[in-house]
Amino acid sequence: QNRSMPTGVPQKRPAEPMATNAKKMKTADSKALTTFRDFVSGKSVLDILNEKKKRNLVQLDHNITVAQALKILKSNNILSAPVVLAASVLDNQSEDYLGMIDAGEILRKLCRETKMLEELEATKKKSLNSDERVADFQAKLDSICREFWTRKLIQVCGQDVTLLPKVYSKTSVKELMSHMLFDNSGRPIHRIALLDQARVSDVVTQSDLIKFVKRHEKELGSILESKIESLGIYDPSNGVVTVTTDTPAMEAFHLMYTKELSCVGIVDENGMLIGNLSNSDLRGLEADRFSHLSLPVTEFLKIAKALSRPFATVLNSRLNALRALALPTGSTFKELLKLVEENRVHRAYVVDKDFKPVGIITLSDILHMLSVATS
Repeated sequence: QNRSMPTGVPQKRPAEPMATNAKKMKTADSKALTTFRDFVSGKSVLDILNEKKKRNLVQLDHNITVAQALKILKSNNILSAPVVLAASVLDNQSEDYLGMIDAGEILRKLCRETKMLEELEATKKKSLNSDERVADFQAKLDSICREFWTRKLIQVCGQDVTLLPKVYSKTSVKELMSHMLFDNSGRPIHRIALLDQARVSDVVTQSDLIKFVKRHEKELGSILESKIESLGIYDPSNGVVTVTTDTPAMEAFHLMYTKELSCVGIVDENGMLIGNLSNSDLRGLEADRFSHLSLPVTEFLKIAKALSRPFATVLNSRLNALRALALPTGSTFKELLKLVEENRVHRAYVVDKDFKPVGIITLSDILHMLSVATS
């Protein structure tokens, strides 16, 4: 049995808009969306900043190590941060903005720039039944990761600042929503630095936008009570990429890398959704725990303690330990918005009556529907 089992046809990117079903939207919903877009066109990034909870701006110096960067991200419970040019002895006021780095970019660099993938392929050709071979594999994996973790952040710096959209306090919320989809090279964007000349003054995230939408949800009109299927916000034919509980964590991360995904669902032997592995789970990986990547994905999550956020609904009670969030088919947009906003998650799985995943809705999907007019 293949331990990495896509259910249906996988999406190329979870953030890729689901435009195929959007044409089925009801006339009333289309008009409601137009009204909402007019509303956010009249609002600016400054309105979001004034409404959101104040938080310290976390920036990463270009000369710290990958390990230090991940530790800072984890301690601040964030997925990404701006990378800035560290002040030199001669210039202690530098802090020029170089770009954004996130756990997903670090994962991609780890897979691409080290021989992690080659080790994975070589291991598949061996029988890992013997304790000696398992120990040998873990030792090689540990050596590869330790070297990578000591690299300077500038060597793995993520999205180039020249490819990122320029956002200022006067930028409209509608324009910001459009910017929070892809950069100029087509790569997904989840956070944008707000610039004051060449320096970062704040960071706006997709979650900030979702909170803004939730706060002004009355502006959505009939959209709130519409079924997620009728809005075309996800396409069941795209399927959901999943792994089973006995899939090694490294293999699951490898699958995310090769398919350009930010997460994979975890299913049991019956195909029922039991959890989620995402880029953010890489943050809990420390230098003395690299061998954990060879463990089954569920054990990796438990040991790394990237888990245990209780969810309010009965439907999601079984998913507490492995950090997935789901809602049933036929749910309304209001229910979806409430679920992702209150639980501060970046995606929600859609499950059928047997709790099998049939779709996934990301914050990018929501923002695309709200901001991008379809032909």
